[in-house]
Amino acid sequence: MKAITKHIALALLATLITVTAFAQRKISGTVYNNGEPAAGILVEAHRTSDSYYTSFDGQYELEVSEKSKWIRFTFLDETRKIDISDNATDVLNYSWDGSEIPDADEAGVILKTLDELRKENDSEFINNYSLYREFIKQNNYKSALPYWKIIYKTYPKSTEQIYRDGAEIMKAFMNEASDTDNKKAYLDTMMQIYDKRMKYMDNVGAIMGLKAADYIENILKLDISEFELADDLKKGYEYAQKSIEESGKKTEPRVIVLFLQTSRKLYSMDEFTAETVLEDYEKSMDIIDSQLKDEELKDKANQVLPILEQIIEGSGAMDCEAMNKLYSEKYKENPNDIDFIKKALRSLNRSKCDNKLVITLSEKLYELEPSSEAAFNMARTFLKKENYTKAFEYYEKACNSSTDNNEKALYYYESAGLSLQQGMLEKARDFAKKAIGVKPDYCEAYMLIGEIYIQASKDFSDDSFERSTVFWLATDYFEKAARYADCKTDAQNKISTYQNYFPNKEEVFFKGLEDGKNHYIGGWINETTKVRVK
Repeated sequence: MKAITKHIALALLATLITVTAFAQRKISGTVYNNGEPAAGILVEAHRTSDSYYTSFDGQYELEVSEKSKWIRFTFLDETRKIDISDNATDVLNYSWDGSEIPDADEAGVILKTLDELRKENDSEFINNYSLYREFIKQNNYKSALPYWKIIYKTYPKSTEQIYRDGAEIMKAFMNEASDTDNKKAYLDTMMQIYDKRMKYMDNVGAIMGLKAADYIENILKLDISEFELADDLKKGYEYAQKSIEESGKKTEPRVIVLFLQTSRKLYSMDEFTAETVLEDYEKSMDIIDSQLKDEELKDKANQVLPILEQIIEGSGAMDCEAMNKLYSEKYKENPNDIDFIKKALRSLNRSKCDNKLVITLSEKLYELEPSSEAAFNMARTFLKKENYTKAFEYYEKACNSSTDNNEKALYYYESAGLSLQQGMLEKARDFAKKAIGVKPDYCEAYMLIGEIYIQASKDFSDDSFERSTVFWLATDYFEKAARYADCKTDAQNKISTYQNYFPNKEEVFFKGLEDGKNHYIGGWINETTKVRVK
């Protein structure tokens, strides 16, 4: 009986040991501090006597009970706990300072810079880095790949060169791939490389811009449906948008151009509204305007400015109805924002939108800031209202207060146009000459003077010969305009037309004149030209 009892007791003990064994589990992980593995941290668990000091790589391993409620981390005199009662995972990483924990698939990475690795003479890094770089120089990307992978996985903080090379490798594989699915797979890998680069390297905004450029550039090369292209372009657009949000004033100009180009493309595909494209244009211009005020950035900004204007003007999005809707809403939100009013008026005037909003904004701008630009907008406002007296008054104020020769030339030119429209030929000619005086290459002003003299020829004299001599002078100005590409074709057509109005040889002979000699034209014209015949 005692023997049986003893056997039963032993059996029960074995059962208890078995049950207890099944009730245990192992939890392992890595403790990090400042994003790097932390050594010397004591790790303990509730309801177990097991404890562990993290090794140099920050790793630990504990036997815990199913009933354990917490794991405790102790460093010097500080102690922290995390609840594990509802956590069934067997891998538990912990950040001592609360910073981001490296990805689980990147456990064991060495977070050291290139200088640190070279100083420590890390042979694994130096050998693999040298090998893959040599293959890259030879454009032998397949041979470079295995050595590059080691550096990419184990030494992600060593140098940005590994990410530039990774993108180059994937681009080469993508170009060699025969089908679209493989090409997209390589492109996706390239994007992951950019994501990792942003994680371990500084200047996230600039890297996101590079990511956007590579994504959009390569997605446009793929043979995919219009539907797929639209979705992919939206993704690239978001990358560029994030780059702008992250970089702000420091955004690379090429990223701004890419952002607006993609917005324009999505509008052409009926994926974006005109208002969205206009908002993106305004966002782009806000950055460029801030860069133009920065000595280090203004040169590049000046180069990009005409490109952005070309993109928006060719987009078809500068629809007066859409612009009116967008700017009206923004004006209601900020009726005293001078910078916004100026930008809105520039866009509306460029699109030749003649609506009440232009008048409202012009009057408000002049009220807030009586500048040359405000006076110019007021002149145009009164021109639209056909109040020509007031229009002349504000054109004069704009001309007198402007310090920018290009602006001043435009103001004089429009004053000349209005004078011509009102039949004030001498005044029109004088304004056009003032425009040329501040901007000698203003070919449109030369064209306008030619037109003014054509108009003048009708009433210049009662003598038909004297009237015909004015065409010599008009042609002189068309010839000056023809020197410039913007006016060349139109000017040459005018010359061909009005040469037919020159007097013939007999008329010139009987007037005692000689072909090619100087001839003075009096009256209010008061200019010298050359004698020419049909």
